[in-house]
Parts: sequence; structure tokens; C-alpha cells
Amino acid sequence: MNGEYVTLMASLPALGPMLAAKHSPINRDRLTGRLRMLRPEHQAEIAVAAELLDWSRIALREDDAELVRKAHRIVPAMSSVPLAELVRGRMEMRTLVSALRRRHAGEDAPPVDALWGYGRYVTRIRTNWGQPGFGVTAAFPWVLQARDRLAKGDATGLERILLEEAWRMSSWCAVGHDFDFEAVALYIVRWNLLDRWTRYDAQTAAARFAELVDEALAAAPETLTETLT
Repeated sequence: MNGEYVTLMASLPALGPMLAAKHSPINRDRLTGRLRMLRPEHQAEIAVAAELLDWSRIALREDDAELVRKAHRIVPAMSSVPLAELVRGRMEMRTLVSALRRRHAGEDAPPVDALWGYGRYVTRIRTNWGQPGFGVTAAFPWVLQARDRLAKGDATGLERILLEEAWRMSSWCAVGHDFDFEAVALYIVRWNLLDRWTRYDAQTAAARFAELVDEALAAAPETLTETLT
């Protein structure tokens, strides 16, 4: 029903451009309170999607296989086509970021039978491991910029590129949805992105960035680690 959540959406302030925001237009507690107006099944679907959209997961490597299995189980069962499309897109984005981090650490392409990525481009990325953009620059124009930021250790620049792309994807999925469940769900997705950006701490991000690289190097073969260090 397109007008099911007119009252709820009317109670939520406009988010505005993400990068121009200094703070969230509504705090988490108030937003959570408003979301009690959602039907239980819609609350459940948003919660399930949030497991895959959690921004912190975009940097994780140790649970790649577990997260991919979860996506294969969750996405086909979602009732909202736009929300499912967004989750697929974000998982494909996460797969590409995982590939960038693995390659930056000196790793070879994952084996054919490895469960490490999700979506339409897993095989192409693996078979084009030596190409700067993994052969997917047409689908992901930001990948070369992200690679450069990663190579330079620019955690803030990398975070900005990824957040901007995630914002663009969610805004595109929200087109045509004003007062329905999708409007609410995609508002929450964008609010989380905006909230992350306004609370972004460059110093903490740089430390986390270095930690991720160290962990990747520690997982690499000993001879490779010696070469890189």
C-alpha cells in the first residue's frame, strides 16, 4: 500500500545531502520511537536487512563466508523488491571492497570453490584479479578511486567514497516511494549513513584502517609478509 505510512513519513524530517550534514536531523531514540508505527512484519524485515547492511561489516574479512551464506538465505525471502535490490547492491559493493583489501594485502585471487563474495561479479572479479579495476569499472566507476585511497592509506578518503556510493544507491532505490514501507525502510538506511558520516572520526578511522591492513598481512603466507615488510 503506497499510502500506508503517510503519518509516519510526515513525522520524519528531511535528511538533506549527506556530506553537508553536521548532525542527524533526528536522533536515534526519537527515530526508534517513530518506527513503532510500523507493522511487526515490516519491523522484522528491516531488522533482517540491517544484518547485511551494517556498515561495520564492509571492512570485515573473517566472516566473509558466513555473511555470504546469510545473504543467500535472506535476500530471496524479502518481501520488498526495492529493499532486496539495495541489499544485493550493497553486498556486491562489499564484495568488491573485500577484493581490494585482499589484493592490497598481497593475496592471490580466491580459489574457485571459495565462498568469499556475493552477487553478479564474483567470477569476473576473481578472473580479473590482476586488473586495476577487476574488470568491473563500468558497473563500479568508483573502484579505481577506492583502490588509490587504499594504496595511500587514506582512510577518510576511502570511507567518503564508499559512503557516497551507498547513499547514491539507496537514494536511487527510494525514487517513487513516498509513504509506503519502502519509503520508511530506505529512509532508515540513509539515516544510518548520514549518522555515520556526521559522527565520523578521522583519527579513529585511520587507526582502524591500519589494524585491518596488519590483520590482512598477518593472514598472508610468511614469505609474502617478509617481502611486503
